Amino acid sequence: MSAPADDGARRAAFFQQLQRVGASIAATDDVDDIMLNLSAGICELFGADRLSIYALGEDQSSLVSKVKTGLASFKQLKLPVSADSVAGYAALSGKMLNLLDVYDEAELLRHSPALRFQQGVDRRTGYRTREMLAAPIADAASGQLLGVIQLINNRSGGPYSPMVEEGVRTLSLTLAAAFARAGAAPRRERSRFAALIPETVLPRARLDLALHQAAATQRDIEDVLIDDFGIKTVLVGRALADFFSVPYFTFDSEHRRPVRLLDQFKHADVLRQQWMPVVDDSNGLFVLAVDPDQARADGAVALAFPGVRPVWCVTTRREFGSMAGQFFGARAARAAPSAVAQDIGQGVAQGMAPAVSTAVPADLAALVGGLALQAHLHGIRQLHIETTAGDVAGEVRFQVSGIFTAPPV
Repeated sequence: MSAPADDGARRAAFFQQLQRVGASIAATDDVDDIMLNLSAGICELFGADRLSIYALGEDQSSLVSKVKTGLASFKQLKLPVSADSVAGYAALSGKMLNLLDVYDEAELLRHSPALRFQQGVDRRTGYRTREMLAAPIADAASGQLLGVIQLINNRSGGPYSPMVEEGVRTLSLTLAAAFARAGAAPRRERSRFAALIPETVLPRARLDLALHQAAATQRDIEDVLIDDFGIKTVLVGRALADFFSVPYFTFDSEHRRPVRLLDQFKHADVLRQQWMPVVDDSNGLFVLAVDPDQARADGAVALAFPGVRPVWCVTTRREFGSMAGQFFGARAARAAPSAVAQDIGQGVAQGMAPAVSTAVPADLAALVGGLALQAHLHGIRQLHIETTAGDVAGEVRFQVSGIFTAPPV
């Protein structure tokens, strides 16, 4: 006799918690940040193992993941608005799908002959998707598509309940309002940071000239300020910090590569996305970006480091490039033999054995120089090489110690 009362209490608690989630989303201007912090709670509320939230891409024909729990990859997932995926079909049809088993082709066929489930992520991760609920996120007034919310694997088993369906519809409306609000917010034009350089350093008339010169020559305003107007790099960096309201992180040739943080990144990716993690300590995860606003809006940091609220830092473009080169190895370090490696090799060999000879064969200089340069790029500050003949002809044994200072890359 108490079952109906229990169901009523459970329903009341469910929607009370959902209301708190909605209030948190409505109270922030940073949708990516709040969703990252709330995603685990939303999974718990809906009894889902995983959660995905997609936003409509700028091309208006694709979905881009904003939140995707349970994946270690930092890469955003991009799906077409089509029946080639469950989320894509929910976006295309404007309908909610509540599937018992996404691998059941007969169940998919009941919704659409063209509906497919993308199995690639399951194959790569070993995860087995079963139940899935996907619902469009659309503007309440116009019906305009803004994204898709997707629940994966019901912890209670079976299809998601009608109460969860109702809750997802409510959350979709809240997300739609948040997406629309974020889309309407104007993005600050990055070049305006230059106005924060003190007028005693760069008078207003010369600032206007620099901006005009940058536009006319299609060069970055940083390069114009530093190269043409003689503004010190550190002043440009401080102006960027004031503009973005984040700390300025200056290039330091002594800064060691954060190996663990950069394991999942490639040099080309870092240069393309213009952000990278640089420090992870008791004060937090520090992420360096050329444009923190852009990097934050892209949501890729949240995907790379789920559950972490990063401490954003800014730097100039050229300092960012120098640091990326230091961490990943400059182009010269990959050439064999290279002029840089030979120069370093000559210096190391001559410094170790000045009394013997200063004439070092080019191949030996390149070999030793390559070792020295790679050691420098990986943060090894001391390098001393002693060689002895091995037991087999042509074999050389060596030990590393001592001190080596390489020129900056």
